Amino acid sequence: SNKLWAVIPAGGRGQRFGSQMPKQYMNIAGQPVLNHVLDVFLKMPEFARVVVAVAADDRRFMELYHASDDRVVAIVGGPERADSVLAGLEWLAAHAVDPMDWVFVHDAARPLLTDMELFALFEAIEHADCPGVVLGVPAADTLKRANVISSCPEVADSCIGETVDRSGLWHAMTPQVFRLGALLSALTAARDSAVSVTDEAQAIELSGSAPWLVRGRRSNIKLTYAEDIELIESVLSRRLEDV
Repeated sequence: SNKLWAVIPAGGRGQRFGSQMPKQYMNIAGQPVLNHVLDVFLKMPEFARVVVAVAADDRRFMELYHASDDRVVAIVGGPERADSVLAGLEWLAAHAVDPMDWVFVHDAARPLLTDMELFALFEAIEHADCPGVVLGVPAADTLKRANVISSCPEVADSCIGETVDRSGLWHAMTPQVFRLGALLSALTAARDSAVSVTDEAQAIELSGSAPWLVRGRRSNIKLTYAEDIELIESVLSRRLEDV
């Protein structure tokens, strides 16, 4: 009976991407990445509103064709991802959204999310005892920890310090889904304690809860480096051809 909401932190500068243009506005398969992301949520009638947190000096968002959608609202985010998510949650709370409603937090540069992954999350939160859920995939590759004080040759990026046991390790993805009140409290507590969290689940974990993991698709990658463009372009183009 609770409504569903989405918060998309889109204020990042994409420093690791190495481009003057923020990666969420890169044009891939005919439109900006953020448009592809909004497509996934806006075609789902389950979502009452999609809140997009952008940078204070953002001039690109209003050029997106989804910017005029009645269910989309743009707000000013913060310097870090957690700040932007918190701003989105505070906007929802200020507009009398029920603290027990579910909020889906999704990366602005992760455009390959599928309907089936959303349906899996919908099913998980139907359980009365669900504390929140994170989309992810089990770690498949052998994991190495780099030795940060090694004397590697210039041709190497780093040297291996140790091999890490991958048993039970997962790659966390988005969406990450939590009740508005719980996530707002957890992120506020982390901020007030000067604890830097890299995703919403970490804040919830610090509050003493253990979010569930739901397996997603390995194709649901985040645009992080320039070499990711080719893969994302290929998948999106193929999906558009099948529509």
